[in-house]
Amino acid sequence: MSHRNEQTVAHQAADVVDEVADGIRSAAHSVGGTVRSTAHAVREAAGRAAGAVGDTYEEVGQYARDSFNRTRDRARSLENSFEESVRENPKTSLLLAVALGAVIGAWWKRR
Repeated sequence: MSHRNEQTVAHQAADVVDEVADGIRSAAHSVGGTVRSTAHAVREAAGRAAGAVGDTYEEVGQYARDSFNRTRDRARSLENSFEESVRENPKTSLLLAVALGAVIGAWWKRR
């Protein structure tokens, strides 16, 4: 092989290497952009999910507080009704308490 042919082959090989390197750089740039874009989308989705979880947590907490307050108010209402009933009917309340005590005492004694 002549010196000129060797130079031509070397130049051709260098050109192929340059083309391959350009292709690799282009692919790396494309992959890097895709990774950045995907990472950005994941961060946004995670932010939305965290916000939704926080909102749901707040809603559940508010529901629990409301339920507790309703239950407490109902218990106070029943307590007030019971006290009012005892005040209005003291004899009946006393007889009912004695009867209930007797039933519980008999049941307790049988055990």
